[in-house]
Amino acid sequence: MRYDLDFKIKVIAYYKEGHSSSATGEKFGLDNKIVSKWVQQYQHGGIDAIKPKTSKAKYSSDFKHQVLTTMLTQGLSQSETALTFNISSPALISHWHKAYRLYGMSGLTSKYKGSTMASPITDKPDDEKTPAELKRELQYLRAENAYLKKLDALLREKEQAVKKQGSSKD
Repeated sequence: MRYDLDFKIKVIAYYKEGHSSSATGEKFGLDNKIVSKWVQQYQHGGIDAIKPKTSKAKYSSDFKHQVLTTMLTQGLSQSETALTFNISSPALISHWHKAYRLYGMSGLTSKYKGSTMASPITDKPDDEKTPAELKRELQYLRAENAYLKKLDALLREKEQAVKKQGSSKD
């Protein structure tokens, strides 16, 4: 169910008067998790963060990558990341993360959805591919390469930590 801005402001104002999220939710017929979410969004981004979206937001693959990079490097939860970037649904970030893990940068383009994602690498010989197909394939392979390098570095780091623990027991 969508709620208008005036209603959200009333709910937040009631909460800020000192009522708990449970009491606020009860008064307005809402789940206390929704109350908490709106309060957090408002505290983090002001009025703009709680305004109902007039249309479905479209995010570029670069923006999605920036969101994921920030989340992973800063160790943020999906909810914290959604607040940071004013994204209405943390579940969207989960979807992007899965797509990126499976398909690299090409998984972040809006063309590839859910489990119907396909690799941009086609069976055509390279000289028959269009420049756009070659570019998509190159992006995909670069992202895959970067992902594998990062994975390798993490595994080596973990290996070294295990060896270090083993040698400190001697």
